[in-house]
Amino acid sequence: MRRLISILTIAAVSFCLMSACKPACAGIGGLTDKLKDKATKEAEKMIDGSPEDTTQTEQKSDGKTSGTAAAAGEAGAGTDASGDMTLYTKYDFVPGDKVIFYDDLSGEEVGEFPSRWNLKKGVFEIVRQGKENYIMCTDQGHILPKIAHAPLPTKYTVEMEIYSKGPDHQGHWYYIEWLNSGGSQIARLSFKNGSVTSLEVLGKSLANKSLGANVAEGIHTMRIMATKSTIKCYLDNVRIANVPKVEGFEPVGFRVYMDPWEGDPANPQLLKSFRFAEGGKTLREQLDETGRIITHGILFDSGSDRIRGESYKTLANIGQLLTDDPELRLSIEGHTDSDGAEDYNLELSNKRALAVRTYLMETYGIDGNRLEGKGWGETEPIDSNATPEGKANNRRVELVKL
Repeated sequence: MRRLISILTIAAVSFCLMSACKPACAGIGGLTDKLKDKATKEAEKMIDGSPEDTTQTEQKSDGKTSGTAAAAGEAGAGTDASGDMTLYTKYDFVPGDKVIFYDDLSGEEVGEFPSRWNLKKGVFEIVRQGKENYIMCTDQGHILPKIAHAPLPTKYTVEMEIYSKGPDHQGHWYYIEWLNSGGSQIARLSFKNGSVTSLEVLGKSLANKSLGANVAEGIHTMRIMATKSTIKCYLDNVRIANVPKVEGFEPVGFRVYMDPWEGDPANPQLLKSFRFAEGGKTLREQLDETGRIITHGILFDSGSDRIRGESYKTLANIGQLLTDDPELRLSIEGHTDSDGAEDYNLELSNKRALAVRTYLMETYGIDGNRLEGKGWGETEPIDSNATPEGKANNRRVELVKL
C-alpha cells in the first residue's frame, strides 16, 4: 500500500518518502501489519454503516445492480426521454455484444474472497455499501477473472466499475492489465490518484492524460475497446487513449491490479463490476445477415426508462442507419433476464423500447411510421439465465427489420 506516516526514525522517514508515491512492499514489520488491521476494521465499519448507495448504476429488476444492463430494472419512468448527450458527442465506445465474463458480485457473501476470481497476491474481500456488494482491497495485489486464457477475440471490450469517495479523499490506484500466454503482464491501463490515466503496451508509454480535476464521488468506469491492432481507452465519457496501430501484441487474458492509499479509513478501495465481451459485426452486417440487430449499448437510469448518456454512440449509429436507408422500418424490442416478476420486467422493457423510439424520432427526425416499440421482458432469452454472463447477454435491445 501507499501510506502516510508522520513520525518515525530518520531512516524510516527516508524510506517512506521514497515509497509514498508508489506501491509499497507487503512486509516492513509489525507496525505495517497493525496499520493494515486497523485500516481494514475501520473501513469495514464505515462500509457496513453507510447509508443506501445513491450512485447511478444500472439496476436489475430484482433490485441488484448491473453496470451494463440494457433492458432491465425497477419499474418506473423518467421525466425526460434521455440524459445529457452533449457530454458524449466525442464518446465512441460501443460495448461488445457477446459477454464472455461478467461479475457484478451479486450473491457473494460479505467477508469472503470473490468466488469468480483467482488471487495472485494481496488482500481482497467482499464488502457491502448500501444495497450493493463490492470487492475491497486492503493490501495491494492482483486478482484474475476465472476464464480460460486463449487468444483474445478479433474485437473486444472491457468495462470495470470502481468507486471513488471524491476529491476530498486521496485517489487509489487501479490497473487493468493484459497478460501473455506465460501469465506475464504485457500492457496496462491505469487510473491513479483520482485524475491521472495512462496506457502502456509492450514496455512503451503510449498515452498519458490528466483529467484536470479529481473525479466526483460515485461510480466511475474504466473502458477498453480494442481489436488485434488498435486500442481505445476511456474513463467515463473521456477518451484517454487512441492507439491506431499495435504490432506484436498477442494477449490471452486480463487481470486487475489494485493499490489502496492507506491512512484514510473512511476511503476504502472498492471495485463494483467487471465485464469482458466479444465485439461483433456492424449494425448493417447484422441486419443484412439475420434481419435483426442485437445491442447492449443502450443503457438506462436505474429504475427508469430515461436513456443514459453513454448510449450516445450506439443511438447515433442506429440513427445514421435509418437516415441512410429511408425505406428501412424497425421494431425496437426490449428484453430482460429472468430476475424479478415477469409482468414487472415486461412493463419496464416496453417503456424502454418506446423511449428509444421517441429518441430516434426527436433526435434524427425519423418518421414514427417507420418505428415500432415493444417489450418482451424475460420471455425471449438468447442465453441461459443460470450464469451472470447469460443474464448479461439476455439484457438487451433488439432492432428487428419490418
